[in-house]
Order: sequence, then structure tokens, then C-alpha cells
Amino acid sequence: MKKSVKILLLVVVVAALATPAVLRKVRGGDAKEVEMLAVETRIITPTILASGSLTYQTEIRISAEVMGRVKSLYVKEGDRVTEGQVLLRLDPATVQTRVDALEAGLRQSQLAIERQKVANDTIETKWKRYEQLRATGVIDANTYDEVRSQRDQSRVELNSTIQQSLQTEAQLKQAREELAKTVLRAPLAGRVTQLTIKIGETAVPSATSIAGSDLLTIADTSNLYAEVNVNETDVARILPGQEARIVPAAFPDKSWTGIVETVAVSPRQVQGQGKTYPVKIRLQASDDMQFHTGMSCRAEISTSAATTTPVVAVPVQAVVYEEATERDQPAKASVYVVQDGRAVKREVETGTADDSFIAIAKGVDAGATLIVGPSRVLRFLNDGDAVTAAVATPDAAAPAGDAAQKGEAAPAP
Repeated sequence: MKKSVKILLLVVVVAALATPAVLRKVRGGDAKEVEMLAVETRIITPTILASGSLTYQTEIRISAEVMGRVKSLYVKEGDRVTEGQVLLRLDPATVQTRVDALEAGLRQSQLAIERQKVANDTIETKWKRYEQLRATGVIDANTYDEVRSQRDQSRVELNSTIQQSLQTEAQLKQAREELAKTVLRAPLAGRVTQLTIKIGETAVPSATSIAGSDLLTIADTSNLYAEVNVNETDVARILPGQEARIVPAAFPDKSWTGIVETVAVSPRQVQGQGKTYPVKIRLQASDDMQFHTGMSCRAEISTSAATTTPVVAVPVQAVVYEEATERDQPAKASVYVVQDGRAVKREVETGTADDSFIAIAKGVDAGATLIVGPSRVLRFLNDGDAVTAAVATPDAAAPAGDAAQKGEAAPAP
């Protein structure tokens, strides 16, 4: 009996000690540290994200049209060149020898033509004389036919010699063109962006990329572009003339502005991936721009004009979505605001969004104190939980450079 009483008293004591902690937990006495932000009005600009690389509008790979050893090289990588400027020379010895041989052959053909013309004139005179003798009956028909045959054969030989001369002349013209191709000139004004050949190496004419086929690359650096790949689900919303913001991978703290110039008609498909459409964005050059062709970049393309008036907007990470009970109903969106030190759940109607903020059409007004994070806390937050501010600065939630898009800001919490 005494043992049962002791156990009962021990249970009562433990219960008495645990009750305040349980009540404090139920009432939300343990405040959760959350990031807070005052709801503001701002301008929302819908954008599409895409990745790609930096490039020039015109970039030409120069290759040799004749085989030859590089004898002289007049440029180096990074040099600026003008149109028609000599870039390099190939050793012309082999081609020059063929040109000399064909020129000698052409002179021989011209001499043969002169010699054949003299012989042809002689046989023509003889045939005319025999024609008169045949008319008077002085010579017989066989002799006349033999002289006429000689005349016809002389004419054929003269024509044959002329054709041989024309053939030699055509070969000489081709050889001279090949000789001219041993001197490579710049096809446009620009900068040498790549140099893959050295003096002494052999340039090889080839349609495929083999050693010696690509000599150097010249680009028109006056027109700077970003070529990005847009998913097929988004390409219908992109049109020429739309504004874009380009962020190079090497300089994530910098951004450049540009205008969409062309949208590809046909897609580019990579095996194992979806279809994408190349979009060319012309960049607005600036003095401090560090542009390197081929560099990876990210583009934010504005698909429509920004709203003319500021609207109530919250960071996208602050909106919590719940699946609807009905299959055809949209997911429910809600946010948590702070009232009297507690999290209060508010259902909201969302509107247009950009990469950082989403417009709130109904449910929250400007000036309310909003819980924006951290996500690990926001994910398990309940209506009525006690909260305390961990970070309450607007700059923590807003991206750099976004202050210019804000409307009338509400006071900080």
C-alpha cells in the first residue's frame, strides 16, 4: 500500500513539473526565429530565364584554299585588322613553278599557232590555184581531191592548236589564282580572336576540322551579342524588340542590357534533352564591359512591358502553396504575416510574377509585416506560432539593383 502511494505521488510531481512546459508549447511560448519584411508596392516585370554564351554577330574562320607551308605571319591574337589587310603568306614555290611551266607552254602554243597559220595560208593558195586548173581541165580529179584534202586537214590542225592554247591559258589562269591564294587577306575589319597556325607549319585545305585546316578567326567586334537557348514552352512569348538583362558567368555581380534581335524559326535539339530555340540578343556596349566571346551567360528576357503602376508584391519564397481538395481547382496560395508576435496565415490571390517577386491581388495589404523565411522554418510554420525577428532588412530579400523598380515603400516593421 505504501509503495502504491509513493508511485502515485511521483506521477503527480512529474505531471506538475511538465504542465507549464506543455502549456507553453501549446500556446506558442517558444518563439521561432523568422525573417520578416514589410510588404511594399513595386513594379513587376515578367521575365523568362535562359542560358547561353557571348558571341559576335560576324565571326569568320579563315582556312587555306591551297596547301603550303606558312612563310610569313603578320598578325597575332588580339590584333585589330582592316578589310583587305595581309594576314599571312604561304610559301609560293610549288605553285610558282607550275605557273612558270604553264606560261612557257602557252608561249609554245602561240608559236605553234603562228606556224600552223603560215602552213594553212600556203595550202589555201595552192588549193585555189588547183581549183582554177581543175575548171580548165588541166589537172585530173584525183590530184584536185588530194589538194583539197590537204587544205581541210590544215584547217583542222590549226583549230586543234588554237584549242590547246586556250586550254593552257585556262590552266595558267587557275594556277595564277592559286598563287594569289597563297596570300591571305582579312575579309572584314575586326579583331583576330583566334590564331591556330605558326610559321613553318603546313596549311591544309579541307572541309573538315583537321590540323592545319583552320588558320585563324576574325570577328567583327563592333556588334556584341548573347545567344541563348529558350525552352520550347517559353519561346512563343519572346519577340524581337523585347528588353533583356545579361549576366556573364565570370562576372556575376555585373549585368548588361540588350534587345532581342532574332528568334530562331527551327529548334535545336540535343539528344536526351528537350527542344530549345536560339535567341540572339544584341548588347549595348559600354566602356567598362569586359566581353569575351564564348563566355557562358544567363539572360532574363522581359516578355511584356512592366506594369505602369506599382502593385502589392511579396517575395516568391514567402508564398506557400497547398494542393486543392478538388482535382480541377487551382492550388491554394497563402502567406504568413506577423500580428502581436504570432504568425497569422492569410490566403491570397496571386498575379503577375517576375524572378523575385509576385503580385498579390487580394489577401495582404502594403505595410503588413510578412514572414519570408528561412524556408526550413516557413515550411513547418503553423497558424498562431509565436515568432521573433531574425532578419528584418528589406535588402536581404530584394535582389541587387531592384530598388529602382520599387513603388511607394511601406514602412519597415
